[in-house]
Amino acid sequence: MLNAVLISLGFLLTAILLLVSGFVAYRYFAPRHTPRIKGEYAITELFSIPVNGVQQWLLIRGVDRRKPVLLFVHGGPGSAHIGILRNYQKELEKYFVVVQWDQRGAGLSGLEPVPDETYNKEQFVADGLEVTGYLRKRFKQEKIFLVGHSWGSGLGYILAMRHPECYLAFAGLGQMSRNGEALAYAETLKVARQVNNQKAIRELELLGAPPYINVPKVKGVLHQAEPGHEAFAGMMVRFKWSEALGGDSKYIKIANLVVKELLLSTEYTLTDALAWLKHKAHSVNLTYEECNQNLDLYKEGTEFKIPVFFLLGKWDLLTIPTGAVALMEAVTTPEKEIIWFDSGHEIHWERPKEYQKALIDRFAKFNRAFQT
Repeated sequence: MLNAVLISLGFLLTAILLLVSGFVAYRYFAPRHTPRIKGEYAITELFSIPVNGVQQWLLIRGVDRRKPVLLFVHGGPGSAHIGILRNYQKELEKYFVVVQWDQRGAGLSGLEPVPDETYNKEQFVADGLEVTGYLRKRFKQEKIFLVGHSWGSGLGYILAMRHPECYLAFAGLGQMSRNGEALAYAETLKVARQVNNQKAIRELELLGAPPYINVPKVKGVLHQAEPGHEAFAGMMVRFKWSEALGGDSKYIKIANLVVKELLLSTEYTLTDALAWLKHKAHSVNLTYEECNQNLDLYKEGTEFKIPVFFLLGKWDLLTIPTGAVALMEAVTTPEKEIIWFDSGHEIHWERPKEYQKALIDRFAKFNRAFQT
């Protein structure tokens, strides 16, 4: 009897090993592609274009190529979304031509070498404008919709402020404002004290408020700081506890979700998926201080010529909602609104149905294509 059990167990383990090996081989060798949407006017494309000297990748999906274009600007910098967001935008694809853009050095746009000196705010703005111009020309649309998450909300804010002639409306998810790291540190420590998490309190107090100069070595930090980027190392200590206290994602394990999407993504090969984290870490090392810690959107201005919407998670400990609320109070615009979600920072993953409905409902009035 024991021998039979051992033999059965051996067959099971062999079968599992073969399945895993087959999956790894398939993911390694299968070419990049995005699943086809059926329909006469449907569009499903994954490709790169030259953007200011760097090949940058776009994923374009929609049930009707005649619909208005929606450009999604991911966060980080470095947190590319082409390989991890397709399953969370299916409703948007019914109403828009949805474009995911891996920014320079991120995701697929990090496959080729990118000069370190080009990782800066103004270069990202120039890239965003170039991508916007390509989409306007390609789809023969005078203006497109713009959505940004986290760092992408900062980049999107700047693009919408400087170039209202290009956009119908702007929506910022987890909207940045100013003094972002100081707000995140203070609020994360406040929550740690409220729930009496002694380890979090001890590490955060040891770290001290930004700017981070003498960063303690603590366990559990995802990315390693590169030489000369101590401020980033301090942010990672703070982020560790913002995440642990539910401020990144309140009701889901966002790391598990991202790993699952990366492993199963058809838009990324297995090599692409493994490189995703490396690209992300390098990008944010180079840009953290300018594009996060020291970013001040008030300096960009607060008088918009297009509608502006902020989508905020009430538990967010990465881009603190009070900062976005204060910024919105200062904003003047033809139309503005704050939409709240019972979520952390990752609204589009924690509340995908509500997030998509919020965009569809707010954007519909600004383009007649919704009625056709």
